[in-house]
Amino acid sequence: MLASELERLGRRRDELADLGDALLALRSQVATEDSPVRLGVEVLEQPVAAPVLGRIAMSVGQVDSVFLDGEVGAVTDVEHASHALDRARDGQRQRTIYTRAVIDVADSTRRLDALRNAGQEQHVVETFEHEFAIFGDEVVVTPSTWGDPGSAYLVIRNPVLIGAFQGWFDHVWSATPTRDHGAPVDQRIVELLALGYKDEAIARHLGVALRTVRRRVAGLMDDYQVHTRFQLGAALAHDDRA
Repeated sequence: MLASELERLGRRRDELADLGDALLALRSQVATEDSPVRLGVEVLEQPVAAPVLGRIAMSVGQVDSVFLDGEVGAVTDVEHASHALDRARDGQRQRTIYTRAVIDVADSTRRLDALRNAGQEQHVVETFEHEFAIFGDEVVVTPSTWGDPGSAYLVIRNPVLIGAFQGWFDHVWSATPTRDHGAPVDQRIVELLALGYKDEAIARHLGVALRTVRRRVAGLMDDYQVHTRFQLGAALAHDDRA
């Protein structure tokens, strides 16, 4: 009975996502008395964003994205991430630029590796100003508050604005390196610790959150079974993985 009810709720969620996307598309094309020009921009609230974005993504052959943070926003939804992996496996071209703040989130490496192995092209940037996703030539979705991936989304269907985001993405893509297979941030953290940098200074230097630095240091100490940062530096100095 529980399985049947969960299946029914899943179908209902999909239906609501379809309806929400259709309403956004319709409202974005309707001029109002206050705004006679059809700007093609609508607001999508966070609680319903993941299924709507999933529906939009399923309808296009390419998705270009920039992610600022791996802990907030619709992209952290487990079901949304699973669907992105399925689309990559099915041949959808995905070009994704990740900031270090995303890559350094605990347990993100396995998910990003799975996406890359499925065909997702991944580049890395130390820091970036704003997050967005471009769905083919049809839609751009971006947080409504600059630099805050946890804010409500703007769904943009205006071709002029879409073209501007595409140009911005292509420029950054051509100027950033591909994501490597290791975790070089660990080595850089240890190198900066050895130079006497404090956690706050390391975070500023690497362009990552302070919580990221502290989490990675604690994780390394657990991995190497040491109790001090000095011991960690000594252990890494004698380890080929460092």
